[in-house]
Amino acid sequence: MVETKADIVREVCDLVSIPEYTTTSGSSIPRRFFSDLLDTFGIQDEGDSVTASKKLFELANIHWNSSFASENTPSGGGGTITLDGLKALRNVVIRLLDDIELTQNEISQYESKLKLDVALPEEWTLLRGQTILRGRLHDRYSGIRQGGIAPSRKTKNIFLFTDDSSNNEHGYERDYWVNDFTFLYCGDGQSGDQEFSRRNLQVLNHVQDGRKLRLFSPVAGEVTYLGELRIDSERPYEFADGVGRDGKARKVIMFRLNRVLELDKESNQVTDSENAKIDFAREYIFANEGSRDVAESDLFSNDPNLLDRALQIHSITQNLVAKWVIGGSLIPLSPNSLSCDFDIAWQSDFGKIVCEVKSLTVENEVHQFRLGLGQVLEYAHKIGASPVLMFSRRPTQSALIDVANRAGVAVIWPEILMNYSPRDLRILRAY
Repeated sequence: MVETKADIVREVCDLVSIPEYTTTSGSSIPRRFFSDLLDTFGIQDEGDSVTASKKLFELANIHWNSSFASENTPSGGGGTITLDGLKALRNVVIRLLDDIELTQNEISQYESKLKLDVALPEEWTLLRGQTILRGRLHDRYSGIRQGGIAPSRKTKNIFLFTDDSSNNEHGYERDYWVNDFTFLYCGDGQSGDQEFSRRNLQVLNHVQDGRKLRLFSPVAGEVTYLGELRIDSERPYEFADGVGRDGKARKVIMFRLNRVLELDKESNQVTDSENAKIDFAREYIFANEGSRDVAESDLFSNDPNLLDRALQIHSITQNLVAKWVIGGSLIPLSPNSLSCDFDIAWQSDFGKIVCEVKSLTVENEVHQFRLGLGQVLEYAHKIGASPVLMFSRRPTQSALIDVANRAGVAVIWPEILMNYSPRDLRILRAY
């Protein structure tokens, strides 16, 4: 079978996990295809498709041949890439991906062989719940700037990006939390059965390679760091039925990833907060995220709210909100009176916000929703605040969110925090 431009464009799009572009009737390639390639490898976007291609060739240190563009052919054609040029561009992309996705041992050997200085690994400074522009993340730690799996070229990190709104569009199955500590993450590859090669293989082998998995959401724009994950040692993955970007049935890899829980290094108390001296609250006290055992108890003989707060995931989620508030240059608050025992509050640009945190399982989702809704409405009434419910994960029953919204209660969970600002929850950010 003769390979066409459309075939190669489709393959390159799949290699770097960018939207699949189609050629026109005259085999012209959309300029946006080249823009996405430049952005993937952190190159400034300028010029026509030929100029863009030459930049990629230069970055890969591969010779550009005049036959790769139609400028000098009898038919002319201006700044368009020939079939041979597109084939060569595919090799350039593969070379660049191989270079970025080297393991740390290979990096050291490679740079030593070329007698280059080995860059010192950047210290990881992002805290769970902090946001950063994806471009700035890669400026600091490197890694391809498109797609879901982005190994760092400079450090022992692999960045994973998740976004419900774009997975299906690009041929991926939905990533989701099985429970509070286990996350199923769809592997790389937009069409055909997914295989353990390239980025998928690096995720599978990240522990033995000494790399850390860092989860972010969404996949573009301002992303929120959701914490470190580690592949399950006993059941690292499972295969699932899926549909590729081409609409054909296929098998996808669903990695089983577990939270890595570490005590926060920052102080357990927010300091220097004269503005925090409010009549209903005090400076925020970070919840203890250390592991603990909570015995199964009869909910009718124990306070269900206290039982929930005793869970590790409750502390993690509550502190995530606090860091998000701090990231908005605001001061998180804890209650100063048992008469209003909320989880966390803050003063936004348009008034007080009070937030009740609830951990969710499939079994207790409705119960936790009802409990949290009643609590946060009571707290909001007592202190004159706008109510917010923060769940440890996305509720499976969307009707619950509608019920809360109709009662004037905003509902959020970790993966959508970056869509809003703690300064004004009424405004949905657009990316």
